[in-house]
Amino acid sequence: MHKDLLLTIALVIPLCGIIIEARNRNESRCYHFSWLGPQYNNESIFMNATCRDVTKLANGIPCRQPLVASEDGTWPSIDYIWTHYADEATCVLADTDVCAQYTVFFDGRVMNSTYMCTRAVDSNNTAITNGCYEETHGSSLTRNNILIAKMYSVLTRVNAILTYTLSVLACLTFLCFLSTLTVDYRTTAQMNTVKVVVKNVPDYGASRERNDLGYLTFDLKTDLSNLFNWNVKQLFLYLTAEYVTPNNELNQVVLWDKIILRGENALLDFKNMNTKYYFWDDGNGLKGHNNVTLSLSWNIIPNAGLLPNIPALGQHSFKFPVEYTQTRV
Repeated sequence: MHKDLLLTIALVIPLCGIIIEARNRNESRCYHFSWLGPQYNNESIFMNATCRDVTKLANGIPCRQPLVASEDGTWPSIDYIWTHYADEATCVLADTDVCAQYTVFFDGRVMNSTYMCTRAVDSNNTAITNGCYEETHGSSLTRNNILIAKMYSVLTRVNAILTYTLSVLACLTFLCFLSTLTVDYRTTAQMNTVKVVVKNVPDYGASRERNDLGYLTFDLKTDLSNLFNWNVKQLFLYLTAEYVTPNNELNQVVLWDKIILRGENALLDFKNMNTKYYFWDDGNGLKGHNNVTLSLSWNIIPNAGLLPNIPALGQHSFKFPVEYTQTRV
């Protein structure tokens, strides 16, 4: 039912005078029918329906055959029912039963009412055996109020606040990601090699065979300030050397890297910089190599979203000498 539904149950027993004196003096009877309410009359569709059809519209509401509707939607005349339909619309009252009337209200208006023989208990689970008893149960509105009152516990409040906060943060994070989704993170970088030599030395970290070891210093100039926005936390820069050898179609070696945090100086102008990592070849492919490409790339580390790998606009190609150097570098 809707939120303003109120269920009023009136349980009426002998002292209320509703028990019908049956034709057989050894038994007492109660009215046994369901009045469909003021919105139905003798022409309504439910006049040929069953209780099962009616209760589909209101789960939990009792219903008893026969279904009754008055000509003008007013309460039915129980005297008329007793006179003309006593056998159909009454029930025999057992020793533990009472005559009960179950009436449904919505917005203060009567919706329907059911008369029946039934066992009855009050809200304390005490059986009602004499006297008149009426009890009003809270509807879905009252039950909702009970749920709200239970929510006011400390743990429930904390849980509700935390859930709401996380939901809002998730939405804001997604919007933050969308706001920078189409930003172009490319920019130019100028690179140059200053000193380039190659040695043939044992690689003690591997098989101890003699492999080529390149050594170079480089210049780097680029302005990465325009890459920062409110969704960029930091940049991870790395300088790579790419070349082709007879044994490998593609060789990539990271020679240098740097992390630039938001707020730090992103204008880079390095002169004669040493590489941070060794330039090893897994053989003798560096000596005399005339096409090694130096390129700068960076990862955008966002507050939320993807981690794109962006290559700089601009590369530098250089050659290794055809002779190994014997000097200390």
